[in-house]
Amino acid sequence: MPSVLAIDLGTSGLKVAVVDEAGRVLGSASAPLTTTFLPGGGAEQDAEGWWQAIGECSRRAVASAGADVAAVAVTSQYMSIVAIDGAGRPLAPAVMWMDSRGAPHHRIDPALALTFLERHGLAPLGFGDPMHIAFLREERPAVYAAAAAFVEPVDHLNARLTGRICATQTTAMPLMTVDNRTHGVTDHDPDLVAAAGLDPAKLPPLVPFDEVVGPLTAEAAAHLGLGTDTVVVTGTLDSITSGLGCGVIDSSTAGVIVGTTSVLVTNLDRKDADYDHDLVSVPSPLPGRWFVMAENGVGGRALEVWLGVAGDTHAGAEQLASTVPAGANGVLFLPWLAGSIAPSADSRVRGGFLNMGLATTRADMTRAVYEGVALNAAWLLPHVAALAGASWPSVRLGGGGATSPLWAQVFADALGVRVDRLADPGTTNARGAALLAHAQLGHISLDDIPGLVEVAGVHEPDESAHATYQGLLAHFIEFHQLVKPLYGALNLRQ
Repeated sequence: MPSVLAIDLGTSGLKVAVVDEAGRVLGSASAPLTTTFLPGGGAEQDAEGWWQAIGECSRRAVASAGADVAAVAVTSQYMSIVAIDGAGRPLAPAVMWMDSRGAPHHRIDPALALTFLERHGLAPLGFGDPMHIAFLREERPAVYAAAAAFVEPVDHLNARLTGRICATQTTAMPLMTVDNRTHGVTDHDPDLVAAAGLDPAKLPPLVPFDEVVGPLTAEAAAHLGLGTDTVVVTGTLDSITSGLGCGVIDSSTAGVIVGTTSVLVTNLDRKDADYDHDLVSVPSPLPGRWFVMAENGVGGRALEVWLGVAGDTHAGAEQLASTVPAGANGVLFLPWLAGSIAPSADSRVRGGFLNMGLATTRADMTRAVYEGVALNAAWLLPHVAALAGASWPSVRLGGGGATSPLWAQVFADALGVRVDRLADPGTTNARGAALLAHAQLGHISLDDIPGLVEVAGVHEPDESAHATYQGLLAHFIEFHQLVKPLYGALNLRQ
């Protein structure tokens, strides 16, 4: 039975897993990743460090799996840029999605916004890859001049693995250069390239979704502990593979992924958007489908920050939070530590605790963190459902946050629907990338994927807790609107 080595490059961590045709993880390894925050809104990661960590984790995963690996599939965080040479090697640290240093150098005529929205789906006004590339062009001109291409992390790794620089319609989405009205295009749109202020000679050529990028180079094969006959498939963005890892392949189902961020996932059979709630769709590697981009903002990272402040562990936090009733004794946590995204995007909004009193305890605050992330998802869910024209009696919960039965129950109570908590949720993205690769290579059918995803626990909503959270949600949303001007003033340079 052939297996796939899936490389999941997240923002805060790397996971590598060997996954068979049945979706079983035969071996895995992980490593933490560090973001360097710099003055002026900078956020970078060491792309060469990614490569070294990938090699170490791959060799461990392959050794523990004891299986034949037929292919490598990469999935990664996105809206980040890597300047690479002709062999795919990084010329500088990766400019991460959180980085805002390019904003002063990236001026796009607002009159062109409608063109971007109609053709692409997003308008690159102050964010995204064109802004990151503008930063490199203006502040690191030697790197800019030497770059063979500017690519997303997934395409950087594919180029490093095979020596071939390319992208797909989906992985090039953050470049803002592709007309997404038609599914499966393999050319950058010249008008969008010019409007985004990009040099077409420094963009990766586009290939079909089901393209085999190539075999591993001898160097890459030795680095991963694999043979040179192992092929590399195109790969995709981690939000899309998280949906596949949940078994979500169309609009009949939805998932919530709680990793570094919190994401609601589903698919449409058309390009569509709800700009009032910052929801867009992008072409998916699945035939004739568009993936709904429903990034909700910081998720698991909010809990990690709180654990660092409180000096607690995941197990300790779960036990502590379970001693507090729904509603955290009136304490409300706002999870917008890196700004809010859908359903109300504002990069300057920040998080914190509300309604603390003299009797507030660490247990109350810990419970409130779990609840704040779930309330943010509850704010988003009806808008995603409306865009999809669906009503979901249940959602699947994946990502590292799904290791917590308590959090799964809080999500069920906040959303008011049944939550199916996935088994082995920490490999949700890697499993999704591997299953997509198995389908691309003809090992399985796409329709097989939902049945290959195992559920570890089912959490029905409690009516009383749901009523409590509905009341809190109204205040949660109201506070976001009230404090936007204040945060705008406090974080003027963000």
